[in-house]
Amino acid sequence: MIYRMTMNRFLHSRRTLSVWLSTVVVSASLLGLHDASADALPPTAVSRSPIIALATDAPHRLLLKATAKALYRSASGGRQWQQITLPHPGAHIAAIGTSSQQPGLLYIGGPGLGIFRSTDDGRHWESLNKGLPSLAVEALAAHADQPGTVYVYVAGHGIFRSRHDGHDWLLMDHGPKAPILHFIHSNMPGSMQTGWLFAATTKGVARSMDCFCGWQNAGNLKGKVSAIAYDPRQPRQIYAAVGENLLLSKNGGQQWMQVMSPAPIVTALLVTPDGVLYAAGKGTFFRSTDQAKTWERIDG
Repeated sequence: MIYRMTMNRFLHSRRTLSVWLSTVVVSASLLGLHDASADALPPTAVSRSPIIALATDAPHRLLLKATAKALYRSASGGRQWQQITLPHPGAHIAAIGTSSQQPGLLYIGGPGLGIFRSTDDGRHWESLNKGLPSLAVEALAAHADQPGTVYVYVAGHGIFRSRHDGHDWLLMDHGPKAPILHFIHSNMPGSMQTGWLFAATTKGVARSMDCFCGWQNAGNLKGKVSAIAYDPRQPRQIYAAVGENLLLSKNGGQQWMQVMSPAPIVTALLVTPDGVLYAAGKGTFFRSTDQAKTWERIDG
């Protein structure tokens, strides 16, 4: 009798547990949760490392993205990614740059890495560090129209320019007052030379003509700027991510207006030559075809 009572209690407890587990599974399904192992994706597809830079090889119709420790290319608009071998294992990446004029041209830079160049979309690399004062490269920008011209920001020293594919360097100035986190070169009209540099700094956006005739605040933005980009079709249109806000200037950084942000924190921005705006929010990836009015999440 005692054995039967014990078994009955055990079977009742087991049925109760089974019902409870079924309820949990149904509830999870209703909440949109699922077992990740049930539909596991390749490691590069599910990586949630913060994306710190975006670029495009427009002639080859490739997107490029970088985390601090990895570099990827996509021929499918960001839906699938292929990892690119870096010149040094464990290299730290801070910035990447490409040229709209030369297919396959790719620059990468970072602290301890310095700057490297590839002419075949990252299949082979060449060091460009000869002539730089240190390897503390924090940002780089390829010239909008001149494939052989590139700018790098070396922490503690300033901005250096090369007009010969990075094979020699000239110190241009010490940069704006606040440290540069990212910067871009734009062919926006009105420069005394060939274009403008826009710098995302810890205290807003700064801009300078590429004659390096002095840095000025671009608008009256306050706070750390985590990403910056410009529209090649309309060079006066500049996007900047400041805190939780995504901002757009239609007059070269004189005034800014808030637009829809796809994520709480945007870590990288890119506008392709056909006007598509891409944004990275840590490990997530988004695109907009209407100047940030609406966004599509791309889970690559």
